[in-house]
Amino acid sequence: MYDIKKFKSFQNFKKRSLIKLPKNYKDPEMENHCWNWQGAKNKDGYGLIKWGGITYNAHRISYIIFKKLIPINKHIRHTCNNPSCINPKHLILGTASDNIIDMIKINIRCNQKLNEEAVKVIKWMLKYKYEKELIQKLANLYKVSKTTIYDIKSNRTWYWMGI
Repeated sequence: MYDIKKFKSFQNFKKRSLIKLPKNYKDPEMENHCWNWQGAKNKDGYGLIKWGGITYNAHRISYIIFKKLIPINKHIRHTCNNPSCINPKHLILGTASDNIIDMIKINIRCNQKLNEEAVKVIKWMLKYKYEKELIQKLANLYKVSKTTIYDIKSNRTWYWMGI
């Protein structure tokens, strides 16, 4: 098996790739920050770079440059959830299933309007400060539907949360 990192063409490609990193990526203060790709990106924000007539995702190339070769059928996952990031500290190996689970978790967090603290307050208000129109007031306050508040009240959702 050949190590592509030793090929001269890869070394030239590596130099070309490093130019697309933020100028201060070697700065110790940047060590744990996202390094946003400074070159072409696709519609989803993933960096793109060509090598040998083939377009590659920049985060995969970064993983190869700074860490190791990517095994067949493995994905590179962003722990920072920033598709433009190519900081190797934010990139980990995973499976297609891992990647899908990550996307589901991100989507759930992005679409979720209530957090545990808000639900604790809602449950407390419903239990100890119940008044006329409280459900509508809570729905307006948290920008959710009355059904969402009723579901919390009746333990159809957030049932594991006590007060």
